Amino acid sequence: MRTDNSIHIVTAAKQRHELTRSKAIAALHELDRAGTTISFETVAARAGVSRSWLYTQPDLKHEIVRIRALHRP
Repeated sequence: MRTDNSIHIVTAAKQRHELTRSKAIAALHELDRAGTTISFETVAARAGVSRSWLYTQPDLKHEIVRIRALHRP
């Protein structure tokens, strides 16, 4: 029987997830500082992630909606 090496796959997936979250958070802050209109599309494009992925992240989704509401007239 082979040794179960799935821990390495799980660890790599967690690292990719955290890297992707970091990119999305950085993109959101960069766009906000630059005064760019905040939308799921602009954040996704800047971060190199999909809009659908952003919608699955409750904290990021909330932050995008919150910042967008602050800049509405």
